[in-house]
Amino acid sequence: MFEFTQVSYLKSFAKAAAVAAVAILSFAPAATAESPFHTGVWQLNTPEGTRGLVVSDWLVFEDGLPKRWLYRRAGTNDANQFDFFTRTINDSGYTPVGIRVYRTGDNSMKYTLAPKGEDPIEVTAERLSIPNFENSCLSVEKKGKRFYGNWNGTSGSKLKKLNVQKSRLTIDGEARKVAIEEVRVGRMGITEDGKPIAFLTDAGGDYAVLQWFKPGVTVEQMRDKDTEILDFASEEIVRNPGGTCDRQIESRLKAMK
Repeated sequence: MFEFTQVSYLKSFAKAAAVAAVAILSFAPAATAESPFHTGVWQLNTPEGTRGLVVSDWLVFEDGLPKRWLYRRAGTNDANQFDFFTRTINDSGYTPVGIRVYRTGDNSMKYTLAPKGEDPIEVTAERLSIPNFENSCLSVEKKGKRFYGNWNGTSGSKLKKLNVQKSRLTIDGEARKVAIEEVRVGRMGITEDGKPIAFLTDAGGDYAVLQWFKPGVTVEQMRDKDTEILDFASEEIVRNPGGTCDRQIESRLKAMK
């Protein structure tokens, strides 16, 4: 699991990771100087051999697409240890396997999957990518302008084409008059007739997620930076057709030993 290429992941390691954590927390806040330590392309050293791990600031990738949201667990992080709850895209709540990143060097870590009620599974990992956000295509920092323009649908979406403008959202040729505002770094809130209808959230890499709200979400909830909305009507993964991050990730993964 969590591989960039179209193959199944680690077998026993993957089975534990197929489900993911318990409790409540917001996105790990991006640092002002660089992306979170986990962001990047990694080589996992497992009993079954080396495997690729691709992680943006907020998501773990699987089969080439963003797959599992990461929510940092409050009160469990020191300078080197970062614990996360996780949620699979289009699930309505946390799943019962946590992830721990423990920094062992500037470009190395221990990566642990912790299924609820079971023994944790830990492997070592080495970074294959550049860590700083200004050079990392998987970071969401300083990319607000990239929300606007054209996006293509993926296997993780129902829509085929999306065009985003400040006052218009066009989906498969059907235009809607909307208002769009940045509600946090890497996330836009979309309202129609004054009512919140969706987030457009930067997934890192070449991707974003259009997160359609269920009825009843308020403007205050949409703008809340401290409390996450976990239950959406649907979440659709879209890709920037001009993106180059997929190629960069593929190149990094080829460097695995």
